[in-house]
Amino acid sequence: MKKPTLWTKNFTIITLGTMISAIGGVAMNLGLSLVVFDQTQSTWLSGLFAAASMLPGMTLPILLGPVLDRVNRKHVVVGLDALSGTLYLAFLLYIRRAGFAYGAYVLFSLVMGSIGAVYSLAYDCLYPDLIPEGFAQQGYAISGAIYPLAATVVTPVAALVYSRWGVEMLFLTEGVLLLTAAAFETRISYRHEAPKERAPGLGQYGRDMLEGFRYLKKEKGIRHIYSYMMVSNATGGGAGMMAMAHFQSSSVLTTAMYGLLSSAEAIGRMAGSAVHYLFSIPEKKRYALTVRVYMLYDLCDGMMLFLAYPLMIGVRFLCGFLGSQTAAMRAAAVQNYLPREMRARVNGLFNVLFSLGQLVMQLTVGAMGEVMSYRVAAALLAGAAFAAMLLFIVRNRKDVEPIYNLRV
Repeated sequence: MKKPTLWTKNFTIITLGTMISAIGGVAMNLGLSLVVFDQTQSTWLSGLFAAASMLPGMTLPILLGPVLDRVNRKHVVVGLDALSGTLYLAFLLYIRRAGFAYGAYVLFSLVMGSIGAVYSLAYDCLYPDLIPEGFAQQGYAISGAIYPLAATVVTPVAALVYSRWGVEMLFLTEGVLLLTAAAFETRISYRHEAPKERAPGLGQYGRDMLEGFRYLKKEKGIRHIYSYMMVSNATGGGAGMMAMAHFQSSSVLTTAMYGLLSSAEAIGRMAGSAVHYLFSIPEKKRYALTVRVYMLYDLCDGMMLFLAYPLMIGVRFLCGFLGSQTAAMRAAAVQNYLPREMRARVNGLFNVLFSLGQLVMQLTVGAMGEVMSYRVAAALLAGAAFAAMLLFIVRNRKDVEPIYNLRV
């Protein structure tokens, strides 16, 4: 009898595809940010460029969730990878002829942001179906390590490539990598279970969307978990902005030191994912462990900027180590708890809320940084995350605990 394994053909292919996409995505995000600032010498124009890629995430997931619950998600993932690769190569040909044009780059960012918003939703819904039964913890530990590893290894390489050959080489690399990922992903064996209604139309589309809202109204545990994550993601991003501003304005700390801080967290995430892959956490202990980690994480975020730099490095490593494990547990539990036919609608709604939360937090943090010290602002943001954890995760334990302790 063949021994069960995580590394089936499907999981191996989706992991290779994710690694290829992550390598190109990290390099391209850095390259685009660098070329826009280098050509405009304006932080305001650079910010507008970044915002263009965020706008689709505030609308498309909730609008397309009902559609993605009805179509073959493998075809969406493969098709969008192939389309993205083709567009990168086409834009490369355009800039070779036309040179830098800010408006063209903003339009390109908006288009790729739209594709990315749809792709991310389809991928999140497909991924749980490609993990063999009983291996969800290890599967999400692997996926949680890919992007930190890519960020740690690829970022300096991409910076070197950009400085020597310019953004055109990054466009070429990303186009080829995405087409390669799409070719790998065509080999995935995935059976799409079509809904009974063959031609939904606008009326059925509206009923599908309402059904998603009714599901969230009924499933309090899912609602509380995602509500906490919305606050936590927003405050975490805000605290990161305050940390960057603190380093940039300090006479002792430097940009390079801030980069090392980010690397320490990425290394911690990789180490945490490795531990999570090798050692199984008993179902009955997952909720309690998650709450303790959330408490420690928020405490570390709040005090970090008040510490000496070597201690900051240790704190970020610890946060990355612990955060990767709770993220893997949460993703495995929530995505397996959600009915297969509801994932896109529920995830789409919360993707929109996450994007709105990040946008509001950017404006809020900008105002906070004008009236108080960056260290105090970061501490207040960590306190808000801690309060949200008590409100949504601890206070509603009876609804949340069964989801975290789900057998996956």
